[in-house]
Amino acid sequence: MSKNHSSIPEPNENDVPDVKSARFVKYVDGELFLQSERGDSEESTGQLKETNIVFIVQQTQQRSGQEGNHHIYSLAEESTGSPFRLLSCVVTNTLPQHILDKYLLTKVPDHLVCDETHRLTVVVSTNSGLCQAEAFYQQVLRHLLGALGLAGETEWSKPKDQAKYELILTTSDQTVKDLGKQLSESQARTIILLSGDGGVVDLLNGAGSAPSSGVPRPAIALLPLGTGNALFHSLHRPLYAAAPAGPSHLVLGLRTLFAGVTAPLPTFEASFAPGARLISYEHGAASEGAEEQRLAVSRLVGAIVASYGFHASLVWESDTPAYRKHGAKRFHMAAEELLRLGHGYEVDVEVRGPGAGPDEWRRLGGEGERFGYVLATLVSSLEKTFRISPASEPLDGKLRLVTFGDVGGEKTMDVMKAAYDNGRHVGMKWTLEDGREENVGYEEVEEVRVTVREEDARWRKVCIDGTIVELPPNAGWMRVRRSPELRFDVVVDRAVV
Repeated sequence: MSKNHSSIPEPNENDVPDVKSARFVKYVDGELFLQSERGDSEESTGQLKETNIVFIVQQTQQRSGQEGNHHIYSLAEESTGSPFRLLSCVVTNTLPQHILDKYLLTKVPDHLVCDETHRLTVVVSTNSGLCQAEAFYQQVLRHLLGALGLAGETEWSKPKDQAKYELILTTSDQTVKDLGKQLSESQARTIILLSGDGGVVDLLNGAGSAPSSGVPRPAIALLPLGTGNALFHSLHRPLYAAAPAGPSHLVLGLRTLFAGVTAPLPTFEASFAPGARLISYEHGAASEGAEEQRLAVSRLVGAIVASYGFHASLVWESDTPAYRKHGAKRFHMAAEELLRLGHGYEVDVEVRGPGAGPDEWRRLGGEGERFGYVLATLVSSLEKTFRISPASEPLDGKLRLVTFGDVGGEKTMDVMKAAYDNGRHVGMKWTLEDGREENVGYEEVEEVRVTVREEDARWRKVCIDGTIVELPPNAGWMRVRRSPELRFDVVVDRAVV
């Protein structure tokens, strides 16, 4: 592999379960019709949806005995039994050229090389989302990497000289942060994250400052196995728009991993008042008796969102042991309670617009006005369909601020529903019962500063990419600004760049 890392080795049927041999019959309405070659008595015709194809590699003439053989890898996602299943089929005649043009891999991409010049690390976040990352690695990803001649360092492989990647299964909230601390080495590296957005923020903050001059930036490849997967969905939003009924997010993630390219990842820096504390709980704790961890924090780096108000409260409360024990229902339950309370947050919000000087701050709202929502973001979507910043484009590096005032739970819900409706919350206006005019604010900013005037610790939480920080009482503050430094690259679809 180190002598010629561009070549793809001969596919090994032992690497993938249920390898079938078939002949291509026809292509109709996005489906390949294939006829099994098990023997005359067992011949059957099946369909393979193009939207399920991950990639195709060509088999050598020496192995197959004839030209034109192609090995198709596809992903089936099912609602019952195993949530995903890797399928493999060797097609013994010629496939349509438009299929080969889209999916044929002719070399190992540079970001997946394993040799003395480049290191590959796979991180399996065992507690992310629905806790499916480990199963996805075992049933899908390791076989696909194996098809390119790659194996985990501790895994048996044939041939034995197969190129090895580092495999890390998380055991605590510190696992990914500890990996980030190792990234100052001069060797180029790609980290494949089977996680949610939390894995990204842990890497960013574990790594500390940007790489020094001449040191290659590490690259992050995302496979969306978290809850919201905001960064992944935002990076792939143009592909969703181009094909609304297209591939699943997992198929898109795999296609990007194996056929994408790297690009600089924009980030922001959040700084906090002295006395701020990072709030967390024991890894995976779902017991109300779980101990709260409180660590002093002065600064965090993010790539997705910095918020105060309803969003931050929802992220924090839904992740407390009292709600976490309810599983996936915890978000809905926490949101219902917060909307019922309809709390108005006592906070001063100030911004510096693009091109403004360091002291040119502009205050939003009037003196003593309360807010319901304050959210700065570098991405378009916090979930696949929750388009909080419709003007944001992948990798544009623009920090945008979404705000609205103390409008109560019912109107807050209306705004959230509009955000799910392709970002139609932007521009919403209405008249409150007391006659005041209210609207959803939306603008590009260089920096935002929030100064919280709440005494109750419940309402002093801010959120940085899912990480919760409690600001100190008596005018505790948070400042968020675009980061001038580039710390990481991210693997994206070629259409994005």
